[in-house]
Amino acid sequence: MSPDDNGNKEVERRVANGWKKYWSLKEVMKDKTLHNSTKSKLFNTCILPVLAYGSETWALTKNVTNKLSVCQHAMERSMTGIKRKDKVRSSNIRGKTKVQDITLKIRRQKWKWAGHMIRGKDKWSKIITQWYPRDGKRKRGRPQKRWDDDIIQVAGTTWGRVAIERPEWRRLEEAFAIWQTDTQKWKKSTIYEK
Repeated sequence: MSPDDNGNKEVERRVANGWKKYWSLKEVMKDKTLHNSTKSKLFNTCILPVLAYGSETWALTKNVTNKLSVCQHAMERSMTGIKRKDKVRSSNIRGKTKVQDITLKIRRQKWKWAGHMIRGKDKWSKIITQWYPRDGKRKRGRPQKRWDDDIIQVAGTTWGRVAIERPEWRRLEEAFAIWQTDTQKWKKSTIYEK
């Protein structure tokens, strides 16, 4: 959780490490004789965790999710041997590769971490996560996105109380994961009303 660069350096490091892992598996990933299901299993178990490592602590801005999505789409194109000049949509390539979407994965990880952190006995992680610097003036313009802003939009401002109830928290997990990644945008109001 970095207040200065909003985690951009960490995302760039994750993308670089993801590519390192991808190229270390080049013989398998670019093999034309290997079936796509085998490649997708390898991608989901070896490369996706490298890309998503530590994403629970990021404020998921559009910039962050776009960098990871662009990286994943480029890897999928490389796996299938489809060039950008072929003008094949990423959704069609995803239909062939059947790999997990990185944005859904990092949203699910963040949601699970938030619930685990609130329910946990370790008070320091809770205090550090919910701490906001109150001293001084902020820069002009829109406030930077905070870690829990997107959780608040799905579960409401009292998301800590909702997270204590595991069944309810699990029910909202999928709503959080597909929120903003779905083609139809949900309203800015909260989904959870009780």
